Amino acid sequence: DDSTPRRVPALRRVESLLAGFGLDALVAELRQSFADAPDAWPGLLERAWLRSSLEHAWADDPELASFDGRVHGKAVAEFCQLDRERLDLAAKTVTRLHVRTVVGALHASPTQAALVRREAEKKMRHLPFRRLLTQAPDVLAALFPCFMCSPLSVSQLLPGDRRLFDVVVFDEASQVLPEDAVAALVRGKQAIVAGDEHQLAPTQFFAGGGDEDDDDDLGDQTGGGTDRGGGGPREASAAEGFESLLSMMKSFVPAPMLEWHYRSRDERLIAFSNRHVYGGRLITFPGPGGDAPAVSHVLVQRGGADGPGDGESGSAEVRRVVAMVLDHARAQLDAPPERRKSLGVIAMSLRHAQRVEAALDRALEAHEDLEPFFDANASDRFFVKNLERVQGDERHVIFLTMGVEPDAAGRVSLTHFGPVNSREKGYRRLNVAITRAKERMVIVSAFGHHAINAGPNPSRGVDLLRQYLHYASTGGRHLGDGQGTGVPPNAFEADVADALAAAGIATVPQWGTSRYRIDLVARHPRRPGRVVLAIECDGATYHSAPTARDRDRLRQQHLEALGWRFHRIWSTDWFTRRDDEVRRARQAFDDAVAYADATDRAHARDDTGGDDANAVEARDATEASDAVGDAQVSGDADTGGGAADDRGWSDGPERLDAFDTAGVLDGPGETDEPDDRGGDAPDAADDLDARGDDGPGELDPSDESGAADDSAESPERGGAPA
Repeated sequence: DDSTPRRVPALRRVESLLAGFGLDALVAELRQSFADAPDAWPGLLERAWLRSSLEHAWADDPELASFDGRVHGKAVAEFCQLDRERLDLAAKTVTRLHVRTVVGALHASPTQAALVRREAEKKMRHLPFRRLLTQAPDVLAALFPCFMCSPLSVSQLLPGDRRLFDVVVFDEASQVLPEDAVAALVRGKQAIVAGDEHQLAPTQFFAGGGDEDDDDDLGDQTGGGTDRGGGGPREASAAEGFESLLSMMKSFVPAPMLEWHYRSRDERLIAFSNRHVYGGRLITFPGPGGDAPAVSHVLVQRGGADGPGDGESGSAEVRRVVAMVLDHARAQLDAPPERRKSLGVIAMSLRHAQRVEAALDRALEAHEDLEPFFDANASDRFFVKNLERVQGDERHVIFLTMGVEPDAAGRVSLTHFGPVNSREKGYRRLNVAITRAKERMVIVSAFGHHAINAGPNPSRGVDLLRQYLHYASTGGRHLGDGQGTGVPPNAFEADVADALAAAGIATVPQWGTSRYRIDLVARHPRRPGRVVLAIECDGATYHSAPTARDRDRLRQQHLEALGWRFHRIWSTDWFTRRDDEVRRARQAFDDAVAYADATDRAHARDDTGGDDANAVEARDATEASDAVGDAQVSGDADTGGGAADDRGWSDGPERLDAFDTAGVLDGPGETDEPDDRGGDAPDAADDLDARGDDGPGELDPSDESGAADDSAESPERGGAPA
């Protein structure tokens, strides 16, 4: 055409410029293969430039040029194995050193050793432990280098004239008054204080008076207002000094935050608190999800006989909670021992806990076959507690029962929420209550979030309760369930996702709700609500880990513990062997689908007591439906709460056990562990009569501080709610 002659000089100049950059081969390829497709030239030029840059990087770094993902994967696997063995060797080393220390102490202090042996052989008339420790300090310290005590036990049982310990560790320090910590502090050379300022503050018993924010009377919580007369315990006021040992230490010692949260097997269990309480600072790990929503709301309809509410926990809700506990217990007794799920029931008030407890006692009289589930000697035993007592506890399943009836207009007054309505501290109680579950959280109430009349300036606790009810009513999707997070993949992840889609693998990018997200997750081909494979690339998330242990072992290990199948794609392999990597990913995906199907079929057999050929198919249809809509509020769900009484389901008053030297010198008296229990199954509502006049239970109100809850949290929980 007429314009071509005028363009020739410019084309020659471009050719000369490209040749100067060493792109003669590209020019020749454009002439030969793409002369009629000028629109493709910019992309080809960009590809050539990127390839040249990659080759330049390989030339500068021979190790990068020789990288092979399969070889590196073997090195990573070897490292993980050695790292785990290192932990085992460390434990064996400690044991060996302990034995050496004991033998040395027995030889160095024969008189003390003889005294300890004599006391151990006695059947009665033992020396008081305080005297024994004074007379045989070296031998006892060698035998028992670690003591676990409450602050009261320390002051009563351990002599205070010497520094007995190299390190004193305080757990749940937000609940320890500074003055109560002194006895332990003076007996140690160093102190480590661990706690969560967003959890319960100390409770003082028989303290009178108080300011506006100390309206947290626990003595008679019936759903009405709090008693400011001082007859019951109240929180320590910040105006009287430091609120707790934790707040005191933070005033002059740096307090790093442990960010990794391990308890929740489904991110939705902690997502609400992470956003509204911890400001998104917790690093949580997304789970693959399951058949039931991790968070749900059971809305109880009042029967006509119940009448309008007056704030008291209604009979319908109590019956519903008890029926759900029995259902859960029956299902767990039918399941294999390794798959049984523990259960705890949290009541918003002491009075409501007593009512649930009494009703469950009566129901169990007709269900003796369920007694094994409520074994008080089980390590994760079932419990019913009011929210003041649950800090430090955790169970697979938690039922949180409100125990508040709306009025005739369907509204709930703020005065019915007692301590949660405390303006500054009430939110802490709610935060503790909603973070106790490892796998499933069920809220049971006779009202929805719209019924709470928060007013123009609600307390933080009541406002968060209203929002949490909404969150639970959507099955935890109100904050996002890992889908549609709005975080786009980077260019490498997008390229991988496109290639996998072409190979028939549907993926979702950036799966999760916290700062740590899985790069890509692959969906089950027949069940879109089921994700089966975590695919991670070596992008920003991988390289942001500070240590090899974090990036190559701990994260993958925890994801696999949550139920994920895991596959890694290395960028260098993707650039050089793309087709091979797609085939590897396809094989990993097929294996993950087969594993998911086999696991689900096994679970279906467990749940039905035999082979049910339609169980998985029915679940497929359910999950496909769930994938396109939010979970709805259930008025008839088969999950719920539990109870407590003189069977040991709730905490009684703190007791100090006598030092038992005949029991192999088991150390100083310790506070009793909280009595708990665990259990899901057919609806037991019909087995309960209409006795709505549930009498008060046998809960002892004298231990409202939760002081008996001395169970230490695992250090791997990081900064998550303890």
